[in-house]
Amino acid sequence: MAGRPSINRCFLDCRQVMAAAVLLTTAPSVLAQVCNAPPPAAAAAAAAPTEGTPKFRLIAATCPGLAAPSPVRHAEQLALFDRQAAVAITIPGITAPAAAAPVLAPEAAAPLDRSGERVLSLAPALAAAAREHGIDPLLLHAIAHVESRHNPQAVSPAGARGLMQVMPATAQRFGVGAPERTLHDVETNLSASAAYLRLLRTRFGGDLRLMLAAYNAGEGAVEKHGRSVPPYPETQAYVRDVLAIHERLREAFTVSAAGALVARDNAIAPSARGSL
Repeated sequence: MAGRPSINRCFLDCRQVMAAAVLLTTAPSVLAQVCNAPPPAAAAAAAAPTEGTPKFRLIAATCPGLAAPSPVRHAEQLALFDRQAAVAITIPGITAPAAAAPVLAPEAAAPLDRSGERVLSLAPALAAAAREHGIDPLLLHAIAHVESRHNPQAVSPAGARGLMQVMPATAQRFGVGAPERTLHDVETNLSASAAYLRLLRTRFGGDLRLMLAAYNAGEGAVEKHGRSVPPYPETQAYVRDVLAIHERLREAFTVSAAGALVARDNAIAPSARGSL
């Protein structure tokens, strides 16, 4: 029992040492402010500033340095809460669940622009002309797109007219009267164009490239260059563009037995509607 006071003192001293160590470790930059002024006289208390709480007035009067605001020092550990950064904690043996994939709303069908609406309005007439002359309706759509963007009122600098840009002289070969005016009629224009394409198909053995080259540059130009696509930049670009659009349409649509266009499933994204 005689040794208990010394043990208690050791216990208290050890706790004090540990507390001091923790303070020194966590706040090394905190220093006490020392005031070496003599104790204040009784008269000083009456003259003490009135600002602040009573227990600090004498201190402020005697040691003005202590009354001044001291600089605020932030511990680096506390700065973590101001950075707003995600903190990853890894626990051995525990795997975090995978983040759920975001649920995307289905893409809304884009409304057709004026060009797309015009294509749809002309589709029955193109299908009828294709059936009448045995021409692929997708080919007629491709040519109409490249020639006039499906515009029945289009007129080229060379004088080609209407939806399929038929020359008046060509239309007269197929019995079209007053072609400068009547070629702006959709059915008349399509009938003359489809009849001409059927003639070209027979003449060039079904070679689609030669048919398109002759439709653009004339049959004589194709014959003149050895029954090949003439080396005219415009004609070569025309054949390339029509073939590309035709292939795109073939990937997006099929043609029913009645000649109607049937969209393939998921063949055209909603955002692409009306872009042909």
